[in-house]
Amino acid sequence: MASAIASSIFLCLLLLLLPHLGYSYHTSRYTRGSTHFVVRRSDDLPRASAPPVSCSPIPSGASNGKKLPVLHRLNPCSPLNAGGKQSTTSSVDVSHRAGRRLRSLFAAVQSGDDAAPAPAPAAASGGVTIPTTGTPEPGAPGFHDYTVVVGYGTPAQQLAMAFDTGLGISLVRCAACRPGAPCDGLASFDPSRSSTFAPVPCGSPDCRSGCSSGSTPSCPLTSFPFLSGAVAQDVLTLTPSASVDDFTFGCVEGSSGEPLGAAGLLDLSRDSRSVASRLAADAGGTFSYCLPLSTTSSHGFLAIGEADVPHNRTARVTAVAPLVYDPAFPNHYVIDLAGVSLGGRDIPIPPHAATASAAMVLDTALPYTYMKPSMYAPLRDAFRRAMARYPRAPAMGDLDTCYNFTGVRHEVLIPLVHLTFRGIGGGGGGQVLGLGADQMFYMSEPGNFFSVTCLAFAALPSDGDAEAPLAMVMGTLAQSSMEVVHDVPGGKIGFIPGSC
Repeated sequence: MASAIASSIFLCLLLLLLPHLGYSYHTSRYTRGSTHFVVRRSDDLPRASAPPVSCSPIPSGASNGKKLPVLHRLNPCSPLNAGGKQSTTSSVDVSHRAGRRLRSLFAAVQSGDDAAPAPAPAAASGGVTIPTTGTPEPGAPGFHDYTVVVGYGTPAQQLAMAFDTGLGISLVRCAACRPGAPCDGLASFDPSRSSTFAPVPCGSPDCRSGCSSGSTPSCPLTSFPFLSGAVAQDVLTLTPSASVDDFTFGCVEGSSGEPLGAAGLLDLSRDSRSVASRLAADAGGTFSYCLPLSTTSSHGFLAIGEADVPHNRTARVTAVAPLVYDPAFPNHYVIDLAGVSLGGRDIPIPPHAATASAAMVLDTALPYTYMKPSMYAPLRDAFRRAMARYPRAPAMGDLDTCYNFTGVRHEVLIPLVHLTFRGIGGGGGGQVLGLGADQMFYMSEPGNFFSVTCLAFAALPSDGDAEAPLAMVMGTLAQSSMEVVHDVPGGKIGFIPGSC
């Protein structure tokens, strides 16, 4: 009798608690050789849903001056996602953003760019790490998931800025948006509050618009036709110990064109006006970033300077790729991709693809990795053969190799992708970079393999198209969780997995 009563009480309590509980599957993961195993383990009983994330204020450069966090825009601790209001984004939105970024990335190639690459900076001591947070970037040229917190003007106005490694000039919203405009409510820089703000006059070396002092007193911003503004200079403060005087940027009218998201874009390109060129010249000529793998729980960083980039790179660098110059992308950081392997086996590349340009741009906004069709098709076909036991799912935008793992009861075996870079001088003997399973997939439910999941590689426009892009693109998913070291004076890119 007592046991029956106890059972009834337990059942009642369970029914009362069910609305507050969630069923979940735990996974265990391990790698053998070039195959990754994801094992599904279900709980016998429901468990309480994860408690709300408690976030302490994100440190800024003024608080500790050095290694500071970078967060994905969906991280509940991001100040631009207050309270974790947005935890996921739809695959349609991601595909739309990726498509727009890809088009805008190559639009500059077809129209030309007025930016100039910087000379190799001289080595120097010192260094700085920049505080970063995350936000969506719905403006030009594309969308960005990460921002850095910097100060503009005197006194410094702290602004969250997305960062881009090929922009050519930084962009800052310099006036509040009119009520109802797309950027209404977003932060902006107020030049009237800065004692060091100065417009760049026509005829200045920093003005590349071709204007004359007789036509207009200040240099118009012409690199982005959908934005209205002028080129200006002010003090850029990264931390109390690192600042750039007379930093050149595009001062964008608040309500012009599309919103820049956050307060603008910070340029880390090879252009002489970028923060990487200006600051790295006095800090060893080296910078790095580590983009966090998890959109909700991990941190990354952005570092500039020999002292911080990174302390132990000699011992932990997994692969090094020589930097190459691509005239179509003079401001971007470009490496050569020599080959691809899957599950420990080299993917056969057609002869015409093997002899064609293998340039690959490193991008900090595009999530997926785009390859020439002649290189992507053999990889896709080999991957589909290896994954034939699992149910396929419809394509998601450009991602045409998708699977529905929701009904898989036990485990998923994933053949891993390895990228081989060309060696010094474009020859053989290049180093190999292995990608983890998380770096290979876009998951409809972030971090959950047992959802609808797609291979995060796609094909560029046809090789035979004369107007097709001339370079492949390594996206943020493939670069995530590894420190990507840009050693510009040394002419190389280093990859350090497991850095954030």
